[in-house]
Amino acid sequence: MKRYIFALSLLATPALAEAPIWTGIWTADPDWCQYSDLIGGHDPAPIRITETEVAGLENSCSVTSVRGNEPKQYWELILACSGEGEQYEDTALLMMDGQDTLWRWFGGGAPFKFTRCGG
Repeated sequence: MKRYIFALSLLATPALAEAPIWTGIWTADPDWCQYSDLIGGHDPAPIRITETEVAGLENSCSVTSVRGNEPKQYWELILACSGEGEQYEDTALLMMDGQDTLWRWFGGGAPFKFTRCGG
């Protein structure tokens, strides 16, 4: 019986792991959160970032690797993307400001501010 309980606890352990703070549904405009269930098919809509995917309007990316600095709340996601008939690689630079504000850099220039839907 002890072995059975131990085996169940091993199976349950990954499910108990918390998702990274940067995962969630993010928006540049809080009014867009009403379209959270239409990501990828409605303009405007927020974006969804998970541990394995970044999805937005007419594009989606698989997360191929993540490097980060948890204490400084900074992460770099390496992405393999497809959108509008094209395949490309991208890098998402993310920085958290509290629990519900995410800053993302798209190339050079200033970062874009996103807030968490439902946050």
